[in-house]
Amino acid sequence: MMLHDVVGAGPKRKYRVRVGRGMGSGLGESCGRGQSGAYSRSGNSSKLGFEGGTMRFFRRLPRRGFNNAAFRVEWTTVNLGLLEKAFNDGDEVTVAAAIERGVVRRNAVNLKVLGDGALTKKLRFPVGVEVSNAARAKIVQVGGTVAVPPKAKLPPNFRRIEADKKRSAKVAAATPSPDKAKGDKAAKGEKADKPAKTEKADKPAKAAKPAGDKKAGGGDKKK
Repeated sequence: MMLHDVVGAGPKRKYRVRVGRGMGSGLGESCGRGQSGAYSRSGNSSKLGFEGGTMRFFRRLPRRGFNNAAFRVEWTTVNLGLLEKAFNDGDEVTVAAAIERGVVRRNAVNLKVLGDGALTKKLRFPVGVEVSNAARAKIVQVGGTVAVPPKAKLPPNFRRIEADKKRSAKVAAATPSPDKAKGDKAAKGEKADKPAKTEKADKPAKAAKPAGDKKAGGGDKKK
């Protein structure tokens, strides 16, 4: 065994970089900090979000209007197929129980159950848990209970219905029906009735030359 083997096996001491020891070292003169500026001085510290003196990004964003991010209610959704695997028959499904069994994340606050998957166990859902219509039908069919009553349907908005009717009537009046368009095209295509062509008067037939004359003339020539 050699001495360097023993020393090499132990903890190694890291020597700090010595700066300002001549230009040949590469870290002389300005010691790697640059020529000037705040970062070349000792004791410099910048605040979070500092961007070199320019207007910071979050201060350049517009602040007009209403933002619902601080008031919105976030729901953590879970399907019935996952609850079928995680819970036993007759269990109560709450947010705390879902977090404990690893069904949802630990930061879940509000829980909503969706109807994807098959359910064969009788589960109970208290007031704090929302249930979709599809999930409610499956839960009740199996024999489970849902404490939250189904939401009542909103009354019809008669103003919107009347506005939709007027809009559809305007569109129908603006666009001609195909039958009417065909009739217009046919009316434009009809030409004025031209007067009936009068039959040309029969020209007098040319007087036929007697056949004997030709023969006589021919006979004279032969002679």
